[in-house]
Amino acid sequence: MMKLKAWHLVVGAAVIAVAAWFMLRGPGGAADDNVPTFAVQKGPLQINVLQGGEIRALRNFEHKSEIETPTKIISVIPEGYLVTEEDVKEGKVLIELDSTDLRTRIQDHEIQFQTTVSMYIDADEGREIQRSENQSLVRDMKQTAGFALMDFEKYLGRQLAADILVAAGLPKDIEAFDRFADDLEQQANVQLEAGAALKVAQQVKETPGPAVEPQNTDAVPLHADRMDFSPYLERQDSGDGEAQQKLRQLEDELLLRKSELAVAKQKVEASQRLAAREFISRTQLENDQVNFEKVSLSVKTAETQLSLFKTYEFSKQCALLLSEYRESLTKLQRTVRANRSKMAQAETRFQTAKRRYDMELAKKDDLDRQLKACLIRASQPGLVAYGNLNASSSTRYSEPIEEGATIRFRQTLLTIPDMSQMGVSVNIHESQVKKVRIGQPALIRVDAEPGKVLEGRVAELALMPDSGSSRYTPNLKVYPASVHIFGTHTWMKPGMNAKVEVIVDQLADVMFVPVQSIEVQDDKHYCYVTEGSGIARRSVVTGLFNDEFIEVREGLAFGEKVALSIPKSLTSEPKPATGPAQQPSGAPQERKPKETPKARDVAAVRG
Repeated sequence: MMKLKAWHLVVGAAVIAVAAWFMLRGPGGAADDNVPTFAVQKGPLQINVLQGGEIRALRNFEHKSEIETPTKIISVIPEGYLVTEEDVKEGKVLIELDSTDLRTRIQDHEIQFQTTVSMYIDADEGREIQRSENQSLVRDMKQTAGFALMDFEKYLGRQLAADILVAAGLPKDIEAFDRFADDLEQQANVQLEAGAALKVAQQVKETPGPAVEPQNTDAVPLHADRMDFSPYLERQDSGDGEAQQKLRQLEDELLLRKSELAVAKQKVEASQRLAAREFISRTQLENDQVNFEKVSLSVKTAETQLSLFKTYEFSKQCALLLSEYRESLTKLQRTVRANRSKMAQAETRFQTAKRRYDMELAKKDDLDRQLKACLIRASQPGLVAYGNLNASSSTRYSEPIEEGATIRFRQTLLTIPDMSQMGVSVNIHESQVKKVRIGQPALIRVDAEPGKVLEGRVAELALMPDSGSSRYTPNLKVYPASVHIFGTHTWMKPGMNAKVEVIVDQLADVMFVPVQSIEVQDDKHYCYVTEGSGIARRSVVTGLFNDEFIEVREGLAFGEKVALSIPKSLTSEPKPATGPAQQPSGAPQERKPKETPKARDVAAVRG
């Protein structure tokens, strides 16, 4: 790169030298037009893009207003103050903002916050109380249902009761009942955890991963079909329930009465034989006959009681006990569902109170944070600058930083640039942007230090043109870019003007001429070459170019002399109206050399 810079300086010095030599030669020469010329050179040609820019820190530590409402500056540290490490340790105040309005808002909000805290605690305790009440109600209903099941088993016996309950579609024993009750509570808990009961199905479907399927809470038939219990009474394995005991008692009673009837009948028959022979009195016979009738009636009564028990009382008692068991299960279902509804309401009140509490707590913390932010303390050593260094001058002018000034939320008040990493902010013209790439080397010359040339690279290049640049000049399209400067330079300050020379390419061995020697007409390139004692127009094929020279690929030979301006004798000839002379496609505007009418030609010094 140093060789390229040396060659560039040599060629520039050559152009200045030959121009001075041309001015000293005075009038005379072979050509009538006295046109200055340049000898076609061959050698290395550095292609670059030259742009002016402004020195900026690559990283800035900005202090912005964190007050959400407009406020005023009470005091501010002078611009240019050097914040030291000691200032950072001591927490030196850089800016103090007015906090009167904030303190008033904090006092007003404190009352509302305490009310919200009370409501939150009340909702939390209410939720726990409701949960305890739900547990008590469910426990009582489970106990009632368990007692109903025990009464049913007591009346029929465990095996017979289980068979009837299976036929009725109800839990058949205490283990099945416990599973049924657990399923009810699990279902209620799943729905409470999933959210509102109407959204359970949707939430289960949308929840990724294994989902908890709700249990069947309608296992208890509310309207059961009428059952015939009489077949269960005649079974041999009917067991030892109260119904079986009652049946045996009635059957034994009937059997006893029938035995008594047989005895009474035999006695009546004997009494009749004895009375016919007048061995006993008529009264004795009548007493035996009355006793026989009495025993006969008792037999009929026992038969009727047995028949009534089998036909009505057994079925009635079974249906009654089964209904009580079924009703206890239904009440358990209703209790669980009612508890779920009450718990959902309590949970909703709690969540609402919690959200309100969280909002008020966040607001309280935010107000405290804003109050603390009224004092902006030193957090980074460095020079203090007012406002946003990257903002436009008009913006910085419209937002002054001074005591008594009103500032807005998120407005940049102070900026402390990181002086260890500096760069140049430049705008690349649209005619040159295609040449520039991120990572290309660059040379930087700062106006404050004319003799120093710094090295850097292109680090950032916008994909879209800057919209602000075309506000007043719609035809101007520039692309913001950032060039990082290598090394640390203590003398460099943000805001200094600088010129950036982006090295686009390095051509090793090419022929080149000054850019002002090329004429563009109808998208074709021409130059004027000295031939003998005159000058002739010749078509050429050009290539890459920089601000001073352009590559010539075809049409010229090394050492030929080309005119640096159009000869007067040729400009007087009629030519098609092509407008002002154009530069090569994409080249900068043509720079006409100073007129030196008495010089014949200019020979460039080859390095």
